[in-house]
Amino acid sequence: MQENIFHVALAVNDLKEATDFYSNVLGCKERMDARGDTYTVINFFGSQLVLIEDPNETNKQDSVAQDVFEPVKHFGIIMEWNNWHNLVNILEKKEVEFKIQPNVKDHENVGKVANMFLSDPSHNFIEFKSYKDRSKIL
Repeated sequence: MQENIFHVALAVNDLKEATDFYSNVLGCKERMDARGDTYTVINFFGSQLVLIEDPNETNKQDSVAQDVFEPVKHFGIIMEWNNWHNLVNILEKKEVEFKIQPNVKDHENVGKVANMFLSDPSHNFIEFKSYKDRSKIL
């Protein structure tokens, strides 16, 4: 039986700029055979991300209030512990602006959880998360 694959579609202001961010900053792969004038399909760490150029539907704000734990509207990926830390190193070397800095916290009944937030050029918030004990994810 084949595993389920998560799919999400996001509005972006500029398809070329967004594709560049997901491909060159985050290291994701674009499916060149699944691209149109206003959309493309990205392999987002094993999930399907469809970017659709529609500036009327994008977020207009790219900041996180100081008193907010995390942006309400966001999507993301839960990564293996070492892969999360490797990604942090890659993003720091690229001097990516974090909306919430990489951090590791102890949570009661869950243990260590690492997370960080970025946003793409169209202000879509992305969370990268990792659980030290992967049995606590679901």
